[in-house]
Amino acid sequence: MLEVYKDLAENSLAISAVYGKKTENEKFPGALYTTTFEGIMPDGKALQMGTSHQLGQNFSKPFDIQFVDKDEKKKYAWQTSWAVTTRLIGALIMVHGDDKGLVLPPKIAPLQAVIIPILFEKTRDEVIAEAEKIPYSLEEAGIRSQLDARDAYSPGYKFNEWELKGVPLRIEIGPRDLKNGEVVLARRDTGEKRTVKIAGLKNAVSIALESIQNNLLSNSKKFLETHITEVKDYAIFKKVVEDGGGFVNVAWCGNGTCEEKIKEETGATMRVLPFDVKVKPKTKCIYCGKDAKESVYAARAY
Repeated sequence: MLEVYKDLAENSLAISAVYGKKTENEKFPGALYTTTFEGIMPDGKALQMGTSHQLGQNFSKPFDIQFVDKDEKKKYAWQTSWAVTTRLIGALIMVHGDDKGLVLPPKIAPLQAVIIPILFEKTRDEVIAEAEKIPYSLEEAGIRSQLDARDAYSPGYKFNEWELKGVPLRIEIGPRDLKNGEVVLARRDTGEKRTVKIAGLKNAVSIALESIQNNLLSNSKKFLETHITEVKDYAIFKKVVEDGGGFVNVAWCGNGTCEEKIKEETGATMRVLPFDVKVKPKTKCIYCGKDAKESVYAARAY
């Protein structure tokens, strides 16, 4: 399930995270072990975005959950438990959002593009007629779009409203654009604007949406990478945590007492025992100085 989560987070939500196991103190009570994926939010705090638990037979035995195996003998089931919930939506909002509102990755955006006609009395009908064709054209390419032709609101009001809702791409069309056979594409992620020919709009929008998706993931990866600090000194560890520095990669002896002391003294918890980072030989525990057994990412968290 953690692999399913990874595919969802990176390929759909454009969120970069670290993957690994929870410590004994942090795992799901009663589980043999818990795996997790966690990210760093813009304020430097970690967020547990989803977990997957190997429960073993610790719940099937007391609840008498049995099955008949292929040897025709009754055996207690081995169970797992996993879920992602609203906290993953919270991560999506925090990781990509900005002061204007939501920024939604194109793959999961309900609307991938909004068409906003720039209307003047003399050219209104012509512009509306051309703008109305665009959603049908984009639909042929599998692009989810909507025309906003409301008369009661100015283009500027509409720009702000759809930016707040995080629509990845805005398509503007006015009388001058119509005359030139063009529209203006405005990206939600970068604010970049460019003109494209109406004749090639489907292809241009598809390319732009893919670029936005890739850019959001790239930005998330860079942010995560720059908010992982390897620390060997406990005083420096405390300072990094206090400054909201994200994940602090430290060596740990594996003793729950050290883990609890670190939490008590710094407010940081041991978030992940990463799959891809192993403790180096002869490394000492960040807290007690004994031989380290684990490499762990610690942080203050939600």
